[in-house]
Amino acid sequence: MPTRRPRTTPSAATTPPDLLTVAETAAVLRCSLTFVYESIHRFRATGDASEIPGIKVGRSLRVPRVQLERYIGSAITWPIVDHPVVDDTPRAVSDNVTPISSATTPRRPSHRPTEPRLFES
Repeated sequence: MPTRRPRTTPSAATTPPDLLTVAETAAVLRCSLTFVYESIHRFRATGDASEIPGIKVGRSLRVPRVQLERYIGSAITWPIVDHPVVDDTPRAVSDNVTPISSATTPRRPSHRPTEPRLFES
């Protein structure tokens, strides 16, 4: 049985992909996902060069790396670090934060009667 090559090579880990996702674009620009989506939609509607260039790939939006580098005026450094949208490293939960569980949260009172009433008495 043939063995598979690993998907990522050391050079591929430092080279940005040709098409970036909206989340990766937001991480590169350090802005919100909403801003990136709106700017891509404006670019697609008007072709304005002051908006983020984006294309449709199937049902997804992608941003070509070369056009994004032209948009920001410099090369993209990869991998993107220090951004909550793309950073997948697990974080330690601090000791002073207590997680909210459904057992401790009070439920809203129900306005339904406890037993169904068929006839008014």
